[in-house]
Amino acid sequence: MNAHESDVWFRSDASRIYGTLSRPSDSGRSPAAVLVHGFGSFRDELTGFVELAERLAEAGIASLRMDLRGCGRSGTRGLMHPIWDWVNDVRQAVSFLETLPTVASDRIAVVGMSMGGGVACTAAAVDGRLRVVVALAPVVDGEWWFRHLWTRSLGDLEWQAFQKRIASDRCSRAKGGRPVSLPVLDAMAYAPADRSAFLEMAEKYPAFLRRIRLSAVDSALRIRAVPLAPLIAPRPILIVHSRKDTSVPVQQAEALYAAARDTRLLVLLDDSPHCFWIGNQSQRVQEETVGWLKKYL
Repeated sequence: MNAHESDVWFRSDASRIYGTLSRPSDSGRSPAAVLVHGFGSFRDELTGFVELAERLAEAGIASLRMDLRGCGRSGTRGLMHPIWDWVNDVRQAVSFLETLPTVASDRIAVVGMSMGGGVACTAAAVDGRLRVVVALAPVVDGEWWFRHLWTRSLGDLEWQAFQKRIASDRCSRAKGGRPVSLPVLDAMAYAPADRSAFLEMAEKYPAFLRRIRLSAVDSALRIRAVPLAPLIAPRPILIVHSRKDTSVPVQQAEALYAAARDTRLLVLLDDSPHCFWIGNQSQRVQEETVGWLKKYL
């Protein structure tokens, strides 16, 4: 193993954010990447971010993978708000890395997977300290994503009814009502193949969330990374997506690429599921990510 790993934590608003810091064996100052997991996932992204951290360390790049608020050990499980809590968690991760004498504070990147990809783009758009961006199978429009999941599986009427549940919960909470929680599968309306994949991963990795607050969905619906993409320029952005992604349509990545400005690159895979780490393209995704960071950090 070429990485030295240690458990760390830092503050984001009133919450402790727990993570794993991975450093190259070289004792000098190195660039670093913040690794941002997906909706309901956890710091290791199955094992994808563990393997990516090792590859980054081999390339001389440190990394910080963390449990974002509401996931893993951070905050209240299931109470996760990609907008704006997760965005702030990413920005605070940068601030934490800036305090470390082993990190080159002017060479920090962000890598986000799925919903974490949309969060990574949003954080980079509002925080220039993030010098390079990698968005892996990104959710860049939360409402588009949920509408796709619901209308494909259950139809437009069920999607409209679910939106009304979200609005009702929002109004109830505004008046001090008890927040609603529900099983992840009831919130996501996955198609049968994606549902089976989720159940398999949740069984194998207990850190995966099985229940979430309805407010988490309400927050996820607010992700709008496409209009913010021009603000990332001229910093480089790499986008990787699969044409066969049945969970997050490839059109999300294409929309992000179209809105971004140079320097930008869109890599489209032909035969990978949404979760790269369980498909046959995991190694390529990691190589593309490490190569981009080595080139631009």
